[in-house]
Amino acid sequence: MRPAFVIVASTVPVLALALPDDTTLSRLLVGTWHDYRHDAQYRADGTWILDPPDEGDNTRGKWRIEHGRLITTWRFSGESSDSTAVDEISELTQKTFKFRTISQEGPGRPEGQALPNKIFTLTRVTTKQ
Repeated sequence: MRPAFVIVASTVPVLALALPDDTTLSRLLVGTWHDYRHDAQYRADGTWILDPPDEGDNTRGKWRIEHGRLITTWRFSGESSDSTAVDEISELTQKTFKFRTISQEGPGRPEGQALPNKIFTLTRVTTKQ
């Protein structure tokens, strides 16, 4: 009996931290999110737009969620291929979006640039009615 209790006790915290499935995460992401510099709007059609625009023309692109990770793509002006970022979602609710960038590839990424080793926190922009 004791080994079964230990197994259950050790898995309950993991289950409590589990994210919803990708479809639910996608529904939660749709909307406008604010960080300290920009508002990012994730649309239901799988496109995103950044306001105000960032340097390098990466102000719009496509997004999808796979295995609890947000994958965004964009194309810099004058480039023939897309750039991609993969963000590991740690929390996504109606009000809060927390993630950590785990990879970024493509043209326009400076050689040897290190990814930030931190959790980014965005808050949902709500409109007054």
